[in-house]
Amino acid sequence: MKNKKVLLGATHSIIEPLGLLHLSSIAREEGYEPKIVMANNGFGEFEKILAEYKPAILGCTVYTGNHKQMFDYLDAVRKNHPEIKIAVGGPHPTYFPRESLEHADYVVLSEGFDAFRRILRGEAKDGIMPLIKREDFPLSDREDFYAQNKEYDDSPIKSVIAGTGCEYSCSYCYNSSKIDSLEEILSSKEIEDMSAVVGGGRRLFPRSVRPVDDIIWEIQDIKGFSPKTEMIYFQDDVFGFDRQWIQEFAKKYKSLINMPFHAQMRFENANPYNPICKERIDLMREAGCTGLTFAIESANPIIRKEVLHRNMDEDLMYGVMGYLKSMDYKVRTEQMLGLPCGATTKETPINLVADLATLALNVNLKKETGLPTMAWASIFAPYGGTKIGEYCRKHGFYHGENNDVPETFFQRSVLRFPRHWVGPDLITGDNNNWLPEEEQEKYRGDMQMLRDLFSYFSMVPEGDKLAERFIKSKDHSYASLSKNTRHHLYNSVLYDIK
Repeated sequence: MKNKKVLLGATHSIIEPLGLLHLSSIAREEGYEPKIVMANNGFGEFEKILAEYKPAILGCTVYTGNHKQMFDYLDAVRKNHPEIKIAVGGPHPTYFPRESLEHADYVVLSEGFDAFRRILRGEAKDGIMPLIKREDFPLSDREDFYAQNKEYDDSPIKSVIAGTGCEYSCSYCYNSSKIDSLEEILSSKEIEDMSAVVGGGRRLFPRSVRPVDDIIWEIQDIKGFSPKTEMIYFQDDVFGFDRQWIQEFAKKYKSLINMPFHAQMRFENANPYNPICKERIDLMREAGCTGLTFAIESANPIIRKEVLHRNMDEDLMYGVMGYLKSMDYKVRTEQMLGLPCGATTKETPINLVADLATLALNVNLKKETGLPTMAWASIFAPYGGTKIGEYCRKHGFYHGENNDVPETFFQRSVLRFPRHWVGPDLITGDNNNWLPEEEQEKYRGDMQMLRDLFSYFSMVPEGDKLAERFIKSKDHSYASLSKNTRHHLYNSVLYDIK
């Protein structure tokens, strides 16, 4: 191929496009000149760069939620620049390859390193590309990206991926999906070959852990050409599964990097009553870990077990938080508002009552243990291809085609919500079970307000009560919030007046 330019793109994110940074390194290895562009506020600037750069190949990461906008743009590229070959990968193309193929020449399933290399070498046929060979992570290609994107270079926090995949099976996560979901897309031979590559778990995105030395070299590079870096954020869904790996990592990170870092974990992996788990969090703290992120998602154990497939014990949350506080860790929790409640085998709170209960759990954790330092909330979206997406369709919470699913986790819910708990018999048909549209909209608005102020309320003593009073009031201005907070702290907290 005479034209040796590759343009790699994704929609804008506050963290670096980690997958594209690794693909960019492969492009350089294959003799190409790569460039990474983030689409911000539409694709106008992206199109300008593409027209000037004139790449031979355009590669894009596509997520459910931004897929419609991305596909509309790729259709325009095909029309205006028919000479450019288009490759797409990421979660949405992996779970919806036929749809994705309508907008691209190559649809890469699962890990994309080997497939991308074959595309660059001209060895790939147009169409859907299953995972047929696993390849180690190349080092990320960051120097030019930071030089051309001051926003990321200036950030004191740099993101790194130490491993992909996950051992857990949360219903809302693509990581838990298996290759069986592609049986109608791939031939039996392709399914068999892909099964052999991904291993016994048959995960579409199999577990992959990078060598410690590779991670150390990458961070040393980052420190060298981006001197404003003050902290590393490991974006793994669950950091440090393997005991030997974490032992080696802690030793080398402390001696060779000596910089604070933050990681994401499960409560089960930080259990201070389990010697291996305790060793893990102790080693991480000694190596320089100052903060951890844990997902709570819902305060209700039935919802966690039946809807989210996160069968965590609440006592464990308190035990972990108490120990981490004694270790001087900072902790951020994550939760989802607007979950599909009302179809569980046992009765649970639903709608705003359920959301406020999740806030109350964070408030009480803070009161009893001193953590979390921050409580973060998102609004649930029923992504197609996930188990919970199927659950929402089965019980009537969602009837769309994912084209209305928001781009971010912070936008208005697209679910519909029941009047009351019904149980597993909750289905679409009986309209008496569902809130009328006016009340649906009111709850969506209340949920949005709670999400926007969730972290604030979680830091206020008995903040769940303040949140309920404020949301149910008629005045939702910041002046009203200030007034309500002063009244709450003075009466409810200082004098214990209910």
